[in-house]
Amino acid sequence: MHQHHELTVSGVEKNTPETIVVTFDVPEGLRDAYQYKQGQHLTLIKDLNGEELRRSYSICSSVGECKLTVAIREVENGRFSTYANANLAVGDKIDVMTPTGHFYVDLDDTSSRTYAAFAAGSGITPLMSIIKTTLQTEPNARFLLFYGNRTGRSTIFRSEISDLKNRFTDRFSYWHFLSQEDLEMEFFNGRLDCNKTQEIFKRIISADKIDHAFVCGPDAMIDGVIEGLKSSGFTDKQIHSEKFLSEGQQAVAPGRAAEVEGEAEMTLVIDGDEFSITSSHSVAILDAAIEGDLDVPFACKGGVCCTCRAKVLEGDVEMVLNQGLEPEEVAAGYVLTCQSYAVSDKVVLSFDE
Repeated sequence: MHQHHELTVSGVEKNTPETIVVTFDVPEGLRDAYQYKQGQHLTLIKDLNGEELRRSYSICSSVGECKLTVAIREVENGRFSTYANANLAVGDKIDVMTPTGHFYVDLDDTSSRTYAAFAAGSGITPLMSIIKTTLQTEPNARFLLFYGNRTGRSTIFRSEISDLKNRFTDRFSYWHFLSQEDLEMEFFNGRLDCNKTQEIFKRIISADKIDHAFVCGPDAMIDGVIEGLKSSGFTDKQIHSEKFLSEGQQAVAPGRAAEVEGEAEMTLVIDGDEFSITSSHSVAILDAAIEGDLDVPFACKGGVCCTCRAKVLEGDVEMVLNQGLEPEEVAAGYVLTCQSYAVSDKVVLSFDE
């Protein structure tokens, strides 16, 4: 199970007017615990005004950089992001969960694959880690980035992307699309969507030249780009996506669980120990565990980050929302406990699998 430790902020840099890049100092004794794959994320835990806030942010440093860095973009009414952009400073202490996430493909230094990334706004964050790590690890890889923003001023990592182009001239290419600022070529105006994706494969590169496509950003953008990818011949195994949580998204118990009378007996395996609790079928398993004072991992509670992932070992559990688990994980019995409810009277789940 993912643990959390108090880490010291060693760097805070302004990247755009509403975005900071934060680097954490990882002590020698915790280096192994904070080893990560490109595209993974961290959950930051901070007590603000007596309330514990947990927020997930993608790692933007490459695996080879030997540092732990995230980007935090301030969002409207975002309590943690507003605090971080206004107040976070070098020397501050924050509890940080160990890395998690499955937004990557295993790399092979003997391959000659071509990758494409489609990003919108802060969706560039995990893709920066993926792009840098891939180019450094696979010397024959080629990477193309299609990056949408409102304006040039709001574009996160704009100079870093240019630096990558200068460093990997023959293997990295990128194109900017702006929705609220006119560019000289009409094609690059507007949002990344299904039609724009299809046009990219007609104007810039043939779809059959790409081995894997990564997509990250808001729901509508991801859905549109994936539709464009599939209509252009991409298979599910070639498409990798990660959605951001919509603020305030709440799970609602499915009819099967809500209609079951009485309470469910739940056995939860956490760090090798078994804990037994009882709770209403209409309460999400994660919420039941928290109410039972169990130390279970969680972050977004919106079915996105996968921090609360567990495997169903016994019983009938229904998951109402999944925006993070791969189909093969669901088929193997994994659920996101923040979005899952006990339908049978007894269930057993393991957070250790």
